[in-house]
Amino acid sequence: MIRKAFLLAAALPVVCNAGAAPVAIDVGHFLARPGATSAYGVPEFEYNQSLAAVIAARLTAAGVPVRLIGYRGEMEDLRARAPQAEAAGAKFFLSIHHDSVKAEYQQPWIWNGREQLYSTHASGFSLFVSRLNPRLAESLACASGIGAALRAAGLKPTAHHAETAPGAGGRPWADEANGVYFYDNLVVLKTSTVPAVLFEAGVIVHPDEARELATAGRRDLAAAAVESGLRACGVIAP
Repeated sequence: MIRKAFLLAAALPVVCNAGAAPVAIDVGHFLARPGATSAYGVPEFEYNQSLAAVIAARLTAAGVPVRLIGYRGEMEDLRARAPQAEAAGAKFFLSIHHDSVKAEYQQPWIWNGREQLYSTHASGFSLFVSRLNPRLAESLACASGIGAALRAAGLKPTAHHAETAPGAGGRPWADEANGVYFYDNLVVLKTSTVPAVLFEAGVIVHPDEARELATAGRRDLAAAAVESGLRACGVIAP
């Protein structure tokens, strides 16, 4: 059932405007290196692709042209993503991801007859901005707007990226209340010349959250929060 949910979501119309598109939605990772693996063995790229399609469809329905970047999983050069978005006229760059935790917090279990890894160490969303992006203030305003909309919808940010224990990320907060961190060296953020945000929609190694993130309801909620946040920060008209 979990894999079927991804196949259905990925079948949504792919929005890839030929003309100028003010919002670029970047599908994190690519087929050859699909990112984290969920507690149920589903690659992160499938989560990213499905959520990006829903966000793009929602914004397009609201009259906002969108350019999808890396949707087919072919874009292995991360440094090519922001320039492609900007060449399409993008005024804002949003990279879609799903989260994991450090290996020491994961443990094995059997799902559908195969060993997978899971963890209940952390759950929740997070957002990242880079201080190397020349439009930091606008990036942060949009990240905070999206985070605030997610919180208003009942979701909670994760604090595990701020942990300072050995092996933890220890990322500094940019806006703790709304789940926004600084992560200066993220390629797609620091190479963008327009406001840019990376959105970790949830933690897919957490069994309960992985299931929820695979539902249409959770994707719709995330897409609504993105639209609300982008209106709040002025990327799209109120």
